[in-house]
Amino acid sequence: MPDEDKPDGLRIGGWVPPYRDTNGPLSPPVPPRRRGPAAALSAALWTGPIRRHTGSGLGRRAVAALATGAVIAIAGLTALTLGGGDDDASLSQRVVLPPFEPSAPVEIQPAPGASSPGPGSVTRTPTRARATEAARTRPATRPATTAPATTGPAGPPPARLVADRTVGLVPADNPAYRLRHRDFTARLDDIDARSSREARQDSRFTVRRGLAAPGCFSLESANYDGYFLRHRDYELHLDRWDSSELYQKDATFCARPVRGGNALVLESVNYPGFFLVARTSGVRIERVAAAQATAFLVREPL
Repeated sequence: MPDEDKPDGLRIGGWVPPYRDTNGPLSPPVPPRRRGPAAALSAALWTGPIRRHTGSGLGRRAVAALATGAVIAIAGLTALTLGGGDDDASLSQRVVLPPFEPSAPVEIQPAPGASSPGPGSVTRTPTRARATEAARTRPATRPATTAPATTGPAGPPPARLVADRTVGLVPADNPAYRLRHRDFTARLDDIDARSSREARQDSRFTVRRGLAAPGCFSLESANYDGYFLRHRDYELHLDRWDSSELYQKDATFCARPVRGGNALVLESVNYPGFFLVARTSGVRIERVAAAQATAFLVREPL
């Protein structure tokens, strides 16, 4: 009887040698050496009974190839499922989970009534909203700037006599000259910083309160202590002080501002309406209008 016609009971438990085919003896295939459930399944397929295929069925080798492919597919799916990381994500996640779509940005505002956001508070404002807010709060026009006030050239200082101050008296119409005493007589001389020391000292007078009237003034020589200018016989002299009432009055003059207050004239206290007038022969008191008297400018001493 041919081997292929032997009953199946003879093949239980393994291959029954000798086994022959029409093409010659066949060697049993070597079972796989892999362990585990997949290896057991593959070994069972390899060690199971082999039937000769017919024209309408699959042979044992085709069945074994399909089983091996299924094992490999299961092993691949298992490796993909157990793998980690972004690049090795599980197949189930790639297939089942829908794609992630970010939601709209959330604006977190401070609690009602708070003057400013507390620690951890975040306020996000879209860029366009910030630009609109800045345009709304920006002033439409620049504030007007006030140009600094311009002042013209300063005019001459006001003519003032201050008690206990040493000054020089300059004729307003001839500022190169100064009032001075010479040989104890008052006169006008051309005196400047280049003049002699004696001439400059003779032109210095210390202003004192009026000897006869506190509201008026008396002029004491700066280089001759106790000598005051006084009118005597209508002429102005430098005389030593004495306690007589006549001397006190002759040496007292009241300052009257003229020419807008930039100059002054000196009026005798005991001869009202008589003012100092400079002549070529010297300085004297004359009865003239204040505008016709000699106007003096008060300057620093030389």
